[in-house]
Amino acid sequence: MKTHFPNSYTEIDLELITRNLREVRRQTGIEKILSVVKCNAYGHGAVRVARRAEPEVDWFGVASVDEAIELRMGGIQKPILVFEVPTSRTAAAYQTHGLTATVSNKAHFSVLMDGTKYHLNFDTGMNRLGFHPSEAEDVRQLAVANQRLICSGIYSHFATADDPGSGFVRTQLNRFREVLTHFGEIPLVHMSNTGGAVHYHRDIEQFTMVRSGLTQLGYTAGDVQVDWLTPVLTWKTRLVQVRNIEAGESVSYGRSWTAKSDGYIGTIPTGYGDGIPRALSNKLKVLINGKFYPVVGNVTMDYIMVNLGKNKLPVDSEVTLMGGEAWDASHWAKAAGTNVHEILTGLSGGRMARSYTDY
Repeated sequence: MKTHFPNSYTEIDLELITRNLREVRRQTGIEKILSVVKCNAYGHGAVRVARRAEPEVDWFGVASVDEAIELRMGGIQKPILVFEVPTSRTAAAYQTHGLTATVSNKAHFSVLMDGTKYHLNFDTGMNRLGFHPSEAEDVRQLAVANQRLICSGIYSHFATADDPGSGFVRTQLNRFREVLTHFGEIPLVHMSNTGGAVHYHRDIEQFTMVRSGLTQLGYTAGDVQVDWLTPVLTWKTRLVQVRNIEAGESVSYGRSWTAKSDGYIGTIPTGYGDGIPRALSNKLKVLINGKFYPVVGNVTMDYIMVNLGKNKLPVDSEVTLMGGEAWDASHWAKAAGTNVHEILTGLSGGRMARSYTDY
């Protein structure tokens, strides 16, 4: 349900999505891009992001059949790869909506309906989903025996490519290359995620396609960001109350912060119910009138409080929580001890409004 009286609003610059995707191609020289728009495009709005990205990418990737159907209902025409395990309940939807399934277990060959397209998924080190490399020959025989289905691709997934310098990246790559010796006729091969494409594009083979969700949104995975990507999302709200505080008084649940001097506390109407991790208590800084102010006290479900010092700012002053000149999601992630993915996907509360700019 669309909220009529939002407590905050996100602004998403669609032009920056185009710019980021073109920059990815220019910087990495990759051939094809699969745009990952799972989990509502990491909180950015899957259909709107996909519509903007479609002219610049070759495929889309989603976590579930429901996410894929949402894209089709939103007018997306390009191929969509569904990462989840296919079941008897979802099998017909692949055919109805022209989706490509992931086959990661021998049982999946008997689940899917005749004519369904699929990609094989091999597990080279994530230990999440996928065939073990030792199964490659058996899987090949099953694929040949099940030509009622259409195998159009094969992939694996890096576990440690988020930051540069991981030796395990090459270990996984070598395992995948060995798997590929059994499947030389499959035209579409992909392994790199955002980290593999951005941090390792000069060091490892990128095959025929890379999967990337964060880059189009202006981020890389892990701690190492690059200056040729621009975050597309800005999150803003307003001060709803400014109050006096005296030295020795505490703020919020648990009394985790105590004022050292007299001053002012500003209250902001967003909290962990909107995606601000409680781990950012006494760590986050927000931007008001061009100046950073620290969040003090524990983050609550509906509010955070900031120490304004001696500045008695007016109620309704605009606050930038994320993006623009304020901290971006990578700063949030570092301070919270998590990753950009978790920060962005957390921005999905129903109390905020989302707007898009397009030039």
